[in-house]
Amino acid sequence: MFQPQLASATRAVEKLRDIGEPLPDDLTSQLAKLADDAQTDAVRSAKVEELLRPYVLADVQIDAQGLTATTPGAAPPRLVQHGWRSFLVRVANPHRLLGDLSAPSNHVLGLVDHHSHAARITLHDTLTVVPRIEGSWLQVKLAGPTDVSGLDVEYKVISLYSRDGGGRSGELTFVLAVEETTESLTRPPVAKAGQRMGFESRQYAAMFDFDCLPARDIRFDVREPDGNSTVAALTVRDSQRRAYPSKAMRLAPDMFFHEHVYRATGEVITLPAGQYEISARRGPEYREVRVEVDLSADIEAVTIELDRWADPAARGYYSGDPHIHAGGCSHYSVPSEGVTPETMIRHVRGEGLWMGSVLTWGPCYYHQKQFFSGLSISPRAELEYPAMQQAQGMTWDPQDTDRDSQSLLRYDLEVSGFPSSHSGHVILLGLTDQDYPGTQLIEDWPSWNLPVMRWGHAQSALVGYAHCGLGLSVGTDELPNYVIPGFQSIGSNEIIVDVPLGAADFQCGAEFAPAAELNIWYHLLNVGYRTLMLGETDYPCIYDDGPGVGRTYVRLPEAPQGEQALEAWLDGLKEGPSYFGDGRSHVYDFAVDGDTGREHAGDAPGPVRVTATVAAWLPEEPPAPPAAGRPVYSAPVGWHLERSRIGRSRNVLVEVLVNGVPAGAQELLADGNEQAIEFDVDLKRSSWIALRILRSVHTQPIFVEIAGLPIRASRGSAQWLHDSVDALWKAKSGFIRETERSAAREAYDAAQATYLVRRDECEVD
Repeated sequence: MFQPQLASATRAVEKLRDIGEPLPDDLTSQLAKLADDAQTDAVRSAKVEELLRPYVLADVQIDAQGLTATTPGAAPPRLVQHGWRSFLVRVANPHRLLGDLSAPSNHVLGLVDHHSHAARITLHDTLTVVPRIEGSWLQVKLAGPTDVSGLDVEYKVISLYSRDGGGRSGELTFVLAVEETTESLTRPPVAKAGQRMGFESRQYAAMFDFDCLPARDIRFDVREPDGNSTVAALTVRDSQRRAYPSKAMRLAPDMFFHEHVYRATGEVITLPAGQYEISARRGPEYREVRVEVDLSADIEAVTIELDRWADPAARGYYSGDPHIHAGGCSHYSVPSEGVTPETMIRHVRGEGLWMGSVLTWGPCYYHQKQFFSGLSISPRAELEYPAMQQAQGMTWDPQDTDRDSQSLLRYDLEVSGFPSSHSGHVILLGLTDQDYPGTQLIEDWPSWNLPVMRWGHAQSALVGYAHCGLGLSVGTDELPNYVIPGFQSIGSNEIIVDVPLGAADFQCGAEFAPAAELNIWYHLLNVGYRTLMLGETDYPCIYDDGPGVGRTYVRLPEAPQGEQALEAWLDGLKEGPSYFGDGRSHVYDFAVDGDTGREHAGDAPGPVRVTATVAAWLPEEPPAPPAAGRPVYSAPVGWHLERSRIGRSRNVLVEVLVNGVPAGAQELLADGNEQAIEFDVDLKRSSWIALRILRSVHTQPIFVEIAGLPIRASRGSAQWLHDSVDALWKAKSGFIRETERSAAREAYDAAQATYLVRRDECEVD
């Protein structure tokens, strides 16, 4: 069995080299020579053990039952603060069991369930949380293959991350999940394949007195192109592509589900000596900047000069994300139900957004509603839970920047996790009161959406539907299409009832497939409704990247500021030019015959001129396949300009739409420069016109009414909407309370009657 043992040792030594902690060159060569040594296997095995013993941190003995006993090895237990150190683990397996080895740590903070969407938790306050955080200083993981392959002795590599500097005591425990074999069935049933026994009392741990070399604070000087200080998303990776600070050790405002952290000019990240690649961005209006630094030198600060390629605000267009969350989904759930405005504003600033709508919803409703005021706010980005963050070693001071006042929050409501959620998740923007009349619990709210929408309108709120495409895919990319969806999820379902009854203003998308998101919208526009479409993120439920993955740009005479900033932004959305998308392309000053107004009157059918200024940016080349040893490239999902690239060129297609159908197209070089475009379009009847780069940007329509006639562009659209109400009732009526069902049926009937009237008014199929 010498050759397999030597192979295991060689693989472990190569793994240490690959992760940047090579053993001495002469040791590698001595191992290689043993392959041809003429001595007995026993002698050669002993030499392998002798060569590797100084580098073994832990010896693991596996007994006949698959239980382990761990003892310290000969390697000095030296770690580094805020960094990784790797060692060998010797695994003695005399009974030659097969299985999977793990090293669960009692020192990793276990406060966050990465997969939970649920709500009220048991960690009530920092009296119990802070001691747990203080004790959660060590992260442990096995690097490379973790399978125990049945050898008498084999070697593994273990990596340890220390949050702290100085002397710390900690223990290492190893657990074997035994693989079921014919032989193992004759032994007592201690473990099954994939079963972990990390808290089994018969697993014996080894105690270590670690010496952790201190790291140092590296200050970041983040600057806009004009020299102003700002907040940006910084991703710090070492040569092994590991992100810093350790994701498992993070507390808000640093999120465990991000690769990046948000830092303002003058703020710090604690890093050990080493080579790093630091990338910086501030949303899609900026090209990513990468800086390589060697922190083995006496470097105390790193300068980051951001690279902005587009500035919509300079053209009067102000960005907003109408759908972000501070609790629930994959967000933090401690100490109560999510994070505070002081964290959310940091994220909004770091993504270059002017407006961020923080929506309270079911899992976090009772806790997060305390932050609702009915006003727009721009708080200072403090560290929100000082005792917890002090225990975690987050002692840096938040810094103000020149751009802070350009980002605001407004707390509002998403009706998700409420009794009417089956009808589609409703967003209510600009509320003055978050509590539905006559209710004390969210379970008391209506079980269908129309009453909620009307309640929102009574407060002058703008109301609509979130993540509009969910459950509305029908197996075609055609737009518009006439396939009736099943309405089996939580997209903009009941919008087809609410809009004809004057109770819904918008739907939100720019997250999924355009055909699923835009089809209802196109049909509603085709029968004359003025429904709006917004870009949203649903951060961090659908997208974890950050706020503003989907965003909406609204033209305003001045920047939205002060307590009524959201109201000003919404007024501009209702009345003026706007567009939505992924922020990697922009459409300014979209106009019909030089008029950028949303409503346009014509005396007779005939040609109109459609103009705009368009800008988009793509890298010159499509993403390359990953280099050897690098993570596999993941293609963009949802709306992303990369998915609009024509072949391998740098061009994308700008289309002009008339009633949802392309009436002209031009290729645009996506080099970041603004380019004037124009189309001559022949209108035969009253119509709506819009511009789009499919999967990246779409304007709100301009409505052209000819000879005073309303837009009735498609009998097929009216019939599709009518028939879809039947499908919606079939899918959702069973979820409506019996006491509310007759009122709902009456509303559904009224909506269908309206569609039939409009169908009969249409001139064309």
